[in-house]
Amino acid sequence: MLSALVLLPHCAGSKPARPAFGPPAPTVAAGLDSAVVARSDALAESLFVSWERQEAAQLQRQTGQQQQEISDALWQALGNAADSSMAATADTVQAIGKFNQGAQQLLALQQLQQTGGDPVQLRARSQAHLDSARIYFEAAIRLNPFDANTRLWLARVYQLLAERFLADTRLPEAALMLRRLIRMDRGQHGLHGRLGEVYLRMNQWAPAKEQFSQAEFVLRETAEFQVPEAAALNDSTIAAALDSAALFLYVYYQAESDIRLQRADSALANLERALPLARNGEDGATVRRTIDWINWDDGNIRNAEYRDRLIELADAQQYAEAAAGFARLKDGLKNPRAAREIDWRLALLEYSHLGREAQALERLSAVVRYYLNDSLQTATAAVDTMSETYFNSFGTMCHNQGVQALKDKKLRRALAYFTQSTEVPWPQQAKSYLEIARLSVNNPAKAVDAAGKALATPEQLDGREQQDALRVMVGGLKRLGRFDEAKEYYRRYRQQVQEKESQSE
Repeated sequence: MLSALVLLPHCAGSKPARPAFGPPAPTVAAGLDSAVVARSDALAESLFVSWERQEAAQLQRQTGQQQQEISDALWQALGNAADSSMAATADTVQAIGKFNQGAQQLLALQQLQQTGGDPVQLRARSQAHLDSARIYFEAAIRLNPFDANTRLWLARVYQLLAERFLADTRLPEAALMLRRLIRMDRGQHGLHGRLGEVYLRMNQWAPAKEQFSQAEFVLRETAEFQVPEAAALNDSTIAAALDSAALFLYVYYQAESDIRLQRADSALANLERALPLARNGEDGATVRRTIDWINWDDGNIRNAEYRDRLIELADAQQYAEAAAGFARLKDGLKNPRAAREIDWRLALLEYSHLGREAQALERLSAVVRYYLNDSLQTATAAVDTMSETYFNSFGTMCHNQGVQALKDKKLRRALAYFTQSTEVPWPQQAKSYLEIARLSVNNPAKAVDAAGKALATPEQLDGREQQDALRVMVGGLKRLGRFDEAKEYYRRYRQQVQEKESQSE
């Protein structure tokens, strides 16, 4: 019995609050002009803050660092080997010098080593310390936005939070952390790419497209900085310095976002850009399949998506509902080739699952006749990869109908179905020719002709079927008086029988 064949291959953060208190009133030291002081004070506002505020920021930074280190220790105790940022954080701490490694951290580690604890509770404690670190570092930045160490620590906290939110599928929180990271460093294309990925997972297609586009822009604009110092700085070396794997993904996922937004033209344009960027043959095949998918109904993405949902329904054995959907879909299709595919899918459901064999045969017969009628349509079949599938399905249906007719002792109908099966180029024609030969034993010429056609492709027959075809051939040739030919086929028959007997011993 036939079974259906399934065709297939994805902002700026809020502005930090201003300090609650304003700058002190300027005082004029001896020998300074008040206008000069005013200008210098205005410049100082963008360069540094007072010592008092710097000291306050330092205290906040130290407390925030302490909270992060406690969080890291707890997180490491959970055995989360996937959190590779631990080593990077430790390196950063070594680079800038650890601050205030005091009793609180030692006490937390000591308690952890001595008593262990419930993983869920440890995870919650780790998250709480990390949240506290973020609050302290953000307060320090507000007090002294020029402290590079604090900015570095805050960035690491945001990165850790983003990773842990992603691990816990807390996507909105992860997106927020990534947006804050981007505000701190707009030169990292990977941050835009990761944020675009998060937006895709959140089904926010327009922001995803924007982030993947920005990721590509930043990647291209910063490639010059990746050229080795020993190499010449020119178009060739800059192109070589591009991360080609990331570039492909950024362009491809722009197209994926366009697809979700029902923007066929833009999606196709991005896919054409992605094709020469493909990292390997599999990537290239994926791009081409996606292009074909969009073009299935002349760029009507909604119909292509609806078809895929109906295929899933059929795979879930919701046959009647899937068939009704395919019938509705066919009425709204623009591309005749897409309509023929839907007729084929409907025919499979009707024949195999809905008990409507006659309707299925009529439906699929019309599809097959389209490709067999004249040379123009035959040429079309050569480029329509689905045509062979249609021929195979129709040939199988007709052969099965012939077998059923034989069981029902309706020989005329059986002969008609077997003959119809041989009229289409499907890969099991030999079986239908053998059935015709068996039914034609009273017409030796017809039997010999059909048996000869069956034996012309012996790989389509099993051993027993080959022997049956040889017996029919021998009997028909003898009746026609073609004894030399009959002897040759008889020798072939005897050889096959002996080989089978030797294999069974």
